[in-house]
Amino acid sequence: MALGKVTTINPDNITGTITEDESGQTYGFNDPNFSNTGLVVGSPCTYDIDYTQRTPIATNLASYTPTERDITTPVSGPITVNPGETLRVRNGGVVTGTVVVNNGNLFVQGTGQVNGDVTVDAEGSVIVRNGGVVTGTVVILSGSALKVRNGGMIRGNVDVTKANRVIFGNTDGGGNMNGSLTINRIRKITITATSKINC
Repeated sequence: MALGKVTTINPDNITGTITEDESGQTYGFNDPNFSNTGLVVGSPCTYDIDYTQRTPIATNLASYTPTERDITTPVSGPITVNPGETLRVRNGGVVTGTVVVNNGNLFVQGTGQVNGDVTVDAEGSVIVRNGGVVTGTVVILSGSALKVRNGGMIRGNVDVTKANRVIFGNTDGGGNMNGSLTINRIRKITITATSKINC
C-alpha cells in the first residue's frame, strides 16, 4: 500500500493518475471501484501498486486522513508510525528503542536521533537528513524507500529486502553510513560523490 494524491480523473471515472507522496512520481490508476471511494482531484489516497511491472499501475484506491506528529524531547520506544502518518524526530527529540514504519513517513532531522533499529514496510519511507542520526540497523522491506542526505547519518547497517529506492545524498549534501549495505532487490539506488558509506 502506498500514499499519494489523486492528480487527474478521466471521464470514465475508473482511470486517471495519482502522484506518490514519497517520490513525487506520477502513476496511472485503473480502479473499477473508484466512483465509490469519494475521491476527487487533490484527495489524499492509499493505493496498491506493483513496481515489478514495466509500467506500474495503481489499483484499490481508498481515501485516508494524513496525520503528523513531532518528537522534540527524549521518549522510549517501541514506536509505530501508522499508515498515512508522518513522524518527525527533530530539535532535541531522541527515541530510545525501535521504530516501525507501516506505510507512513519517518523524518529524523536536525538534532533528532533514533537510538535503536528502524523497520520500514508497505510503501513507507525513512528520511534521515540535516544532521539527524539513526544508531541502529535500518531494515527496508517491500516497496519502501530510504533517503539519507544533507549530513544525515546511519551508524548501523542497512538491510534491503525489496525496496523501491535507496538514496544517499542530494544536491544539498551527502548522506553517511558507518555500517554495511546489503541489498537483495531494489528498483533504484543513488549514491552521490559527497556521501560516505562504511567509513
